[in-house]
Formats: sequence, C-alpha cells, structure tokens
Amino acid sequence: MIETLPVPDLLLRVCVAIATGGLIGLERERLPTRKFAGLRTLALLCGAGPLVVSVGDRAGEPALIGVYLALAGAFAVLVAYIRFSLDGADVGLTTSVTVFVVALLGALVGYGAYFESTSIAILLVALLAERDRLHRYVGAITDRELEDSLKLGALVFILYPILPSEPVDPYGVLALREVLTFTIFVLVIQFGAYVSMRQLGGSRGLALTGLLAGAANSFAAAGVLARLSTQSREAIDAVSAALLLATTSMIVRNVAIAVVLGIGLTLPLLAPTAAMVTLSLALAAYHWRYGDVTGVFDLDIGSPLSMLAAAKFAVAYVAILVVSVVAEELFAELGLYATAFAGGLVSSAAVSVTAATVFTGGTIGAESAAGMVVLGIAASLASKLALIDRVDSRLRRPVAIPLLGVGLVGLVAFVLI
Repeated sequence: MIETLPVPDLLLRVCVAIATGGLIGLERERLPTRKFAGLRTLALLCGAGPLVVSVGDRAGEPALIGVYLALAGAFAVLVAYIRFSLDGADVGLTTSVTVFVVALLGALVGYGAYFESTSIAILLVALLAERDRLHRYVGAITDRELEDSLKLGALVFILYPILPSEPVDPYGVLALREVLTFTIFVLVIQFGAYVSMRQLGGSRGLALTGLLAGAANSFAAAGVLARLSTQSREAIDAVSAALLLATTSMIVRNVAIAVVLGIGLTLPLLAPTAAMVTLSLALAAYHWRYGDVTGVFDLDIGSPLSMLAAAKFAVAYVAILVVSVVAEELFAELGLYATAFAGGLVSSAAVSVTAATVFTGGTIGAESAAGMVVLGIAASLASKLALIDRVDSRLRRPVAIPLLGVGLVGLVAFVLI
C-alpha cells in the first residue's frame, strides 16, 4: 500500500483560496484594457485570507480579520482612484467591488467554508462574464417589464415566506402558499414564453414553451398558452400544437414519476402511455404540418409578467381545488379511483406519487395503481379542457376535443389491453 503524506489543513485552505481568487482573476484578465486587478493580484489577495485567519486564531487576536478586510477595502478604493485618474469620467466600480468580495471569499475559505466560497466564486464569474449581455438586456427592458419583475420578486421573496404552509380552511385543503406557488408558476411560464418567442420566433417559441412548461405545470401552461391565442388570430394553430406538446410532456412526466417510484407499474402503464403520447404527438404534428403556423406573427404580449392573468388562473385553480374536494366527498364510495380523478383535477403528478407509494407499500396491486395514474391524467386533461374552452372558445375544436380524445384513448387502452 502506498502511503501518502498528510496535507496540512492550512496549506489546503491557502491552495483553495488561491484557486478561488485565481478563477475570478482569470475572468478579469480577459479584458486587459480594463484590467486593474488581474489573476495574480486576486489570487494572492484571496490566498491571504486563510493565513490571516490562522494567525489571528493562534495569536488569540480575531480582530486581525478586520484589519485584513479594511486593507482590502482600502485597496479597492485605490483601484477606483487609479481608474479615475486614467479614464476620467469613465469610472466603473465593478473591479473595486470584486476586490473586496474576493477578500471576503478568502476569509470564508480560512474558516473552512469551501463549498460556499467556491459556489459564490462561480456565480460571481458568471455574472462578470455576462457583463455586455446584461447591459444590453437592461437597455432593452421597458418600465412596465421592470415594474412587473419587481412585483414577481416581491411575491417570491417577501410574500411567499410569510404565507402559512398549512391549510387555512376547515376541510384542510386550501393552503395559501400552494396557491401562490401556482401563481408564480404561471408568471414564470409567461416569462419563458416571452423570452422563447423573442429568441426563436412566434411558432417555435410557443412550441418550446409548451414542451418545457407542460412538464413543470401543465395546467398553468394551458392557461398561459390559451390566453396568448386570444391576442392573435394567426396564433391558433401554433398555440394548438404547443398545448398538445404540453399535454405530451405532462403524460410522460406523470408516468415517469410513477415508474421511478414503483418499477412494477411499467408494464400496466405501457399501453395507455403509448396510446396517449402517440395521439397527442400526432395531433401536434398535424397542426404544425397542415395548420397556418407562421414563423412570426403579431402577438402583443405587452408585459412578460401579467399579474392580472396570473391572478385569474389562481382563482381558477382554487375553484377546481374546491370542486375536487366536493367530488371526493360525494363519491367516496368509489374508493381509490374517485380519489384519483378528483385529485387529478388539481395535481395529476401528486396522484402519480400517491399511486406509486401505496403500490410499493403493498396496499394495492399494480393494476389498481396504474389505473389511478391514468385516471389522474384523464382528470388533468378534463380540467385543462374546461380552462381552454373558457379562455378561448376558438380552441374548442383544434385542442379541447382532441384532449378529450387523448384521455379516452388512454382509458380504453388501459381497460382493454
């Protein structure tokens, strides 16, 4: 056996700190015309952090870390002064702030926070590297987009943490935090649609939005896409294809959840899954091939984050939640299947998790658990069918009726095969 020499802890920390500072300095080194603190400077500055922490601990003088950070702050000010002397009015403080952050990262490494310091360094490098792209984005953003972005930030970082996670109604089903989570999903999907259509064009952007958003929250995706179709008559076929792609993603997601949690459900779910996915993809391909799917169409989204639309969808979500509870109360005698259908009106993914859990626990057999998954998917399709028809009745023929067909095909395939 080959014996290795133990690496002193201080040496290891200094090496990690030098690598961390060097990584950030490497990004600064890419722009020599604006470089005032490069690879060697930042590597040495960060590497000094663990040394200062170690000396302070051994001497019983923890205040030394304050001296180190004060010197780093003075160096950051010096960098800003040198840049002002050379460039005049063109003064940027990014490098000065980076210098001080690098010193803080060195101190973190000195205290043994390897993961935190390296993760922050990677995020910092990514932020610095995207300088020009971020400036272009900020220059193109409108006042309304900025206002809605701030509202979304308030929902996520202020309102979400203070809302109760436990149900607030007597029946124990209405959790305000879950409702807000759904609203945030809607807003994020709207923003994704906005960005993808800007980058890829109208029809391709909608298709990508449907494919990705359907796997995250298919009900929210259906509401957002149906709303977009109301803003352009030319978008009907593109939205129809996107909605069917979202349906495909939802089906694959739910079955994948069930199979991963309960491998024994693979065989009974194979036929209904294949039938539903094949039909939904075929219908989406039909709209894409023979429909009026233009590359770019006049779609006035306005703001990528429509709070009013998100609020409407949240109300619809709560309404379906209440209906599901009433259905479960009225049809409790039907047992697991009634529960699966009622639950699928709100969250078909949750039904898949429940079915796999009770199956692996030995409570029910594979056929019954698979039936719960299929019924959950059918219920999800029914809820989206009602939502789509309510938002834009023009989608009834190209989307709502096909969704009904997809659900029926899955149920028939499960019963007969």
